[in-house]
Amino acid sequence: MTAASHKGRVVTWFNQAARKHRRREARLAKAQRVFPRPVNGLLRPVVHCQTIRYNTKKRAGKGFTLEELKEAKINKREARSIGISVDFRRKNRSEESKRENVSRLEQYKANLIVFPKKSNRKKGPTGIDASKDEQAKAEQYIGDVMPVVKDKPAVVPYKITDADKSKKVFYTLRVARTDAKLVGKREVRRKKAAEAEAEKKKQTV
Repeated sequence: MTAASHKGRVVTWFNQAARKHRRREARLAKAQRVFPRPVNGLLRPVVHCQTIRYNTKKRAGKGFTLEELKEAKINKREARSIGISVDFRRKNRSEESKRENVSRLEQYKANLIVFPKKSNRKKGPTGIDASKDEQAKAEQYIGDVMPVVKDKPAVVPYKITDADKSKKVFYTLRVARTDAKLVGKREVRRKKAAEAEAEKKKQTV
C-alpha cells in the first residue's frame, strides 16, 4: 500500500500522555475545590439491576427515594447539601431493599461530619453541625462513598461419600420431571378407575 492510498486514514494519538497529565491535574483541582466533601460525589443507594436475567445483581442507583429519606429522618431538601443523592422518580417495590437503603443512610449519618455554613460560622455549630474538634480531624474521602460490595458465594468443600456415589441424579431428575408432567393424566385415570370400581360394586349388589 502506498502512502497516497491511505492518506488521511491513519489515526494518531500523540497527545495521550498529555491528556493523562491533564486528567490528573483536573482531578487534583476538583479535590481541592470540593474540600472537605468526598471527591467522587454523593452517596448512592443500592438497587437491583433490571430484567429477570440481571435482577439478582446489585449496583449503585441514581438516588434515594423520598420514603427512604423519611424513614431515616432526613429532610429531602437538606439531603443534597449533606452529600446524599435524591431520586424523586424511583419508588420502593420491596420492603427488603427499602430497609437496606435506610440502614445505609443511618450508617452514613453516624459517620458524617457537617461543616457549618458561612453564615453560621460566627454563631457557632447549630443542629447537625460538627464541633471544631471534629472539623479539625476531618479528612477528605477519596473514592466512592460506601461502595456497593458484591457478596461472593462461599463454597464449602466436603468429602464425597459412597451414598453420594450411588445416587443417580439424572435418573431422579428424569422421574421427577415425568411425574410433574403426567400428574393430570394420572389423576383422570385414577378417577375413572374409582368410578368403574364403584359401578362394578353396584352391579354385584
